[in-house]
Amino acid sequence: MELLKWLSISDRYTKMHLDRELAPLGLNSSQHMYILKICQEPGITQDKFINVFYIHPSNVTRSIAYLEKADFIRKEPHPKDKRTCCLYPTEKGLAAYADILNIQSNWHERLLADFSPEERELFLAFLHKAGKKAILEVTKEIENQ
Repeated sequence: MELLKWLSISDRYTKMHLDRELAPLGLNSSQHMYILKICQEPGITQDKFINVFYIHPSNVTRSIAYLEKADFIRKEPHPKDKRTCCLYPTEKGLAAYADILNIQSNWHERLLADFSPEERELFLAFLHKAGKKAILEVTKEIENQ
């Protein structure tokens, strides 16, 4: 019970913080991660986001459409598969990328300020392990329906 409670609280307050910090850029907590990934992997295809972020395809489509309309990213046809598009950052997207990295880094430092380096490493490893386990369990549930 405590695990779910504190995961939920951490997620909710992190999103509230990110929404406030990202608002001047014209972004919110559910859009910034696309800019990060597109700047880190220019040319990534939209379908890759489903497996990177573990979110529903309609959410990916909606966020990508907003980012394109707001001139953070641009789409180009895939050279080998015309049914899909490659995504690239625009100048506005690249400028936002640096700001997003700073916002994330500052929040990370604030949240983990009271952790020793060893505790940080363990905490992040355990969080990653719990996240992967959650994905595995829900995937099994869906497959068994």
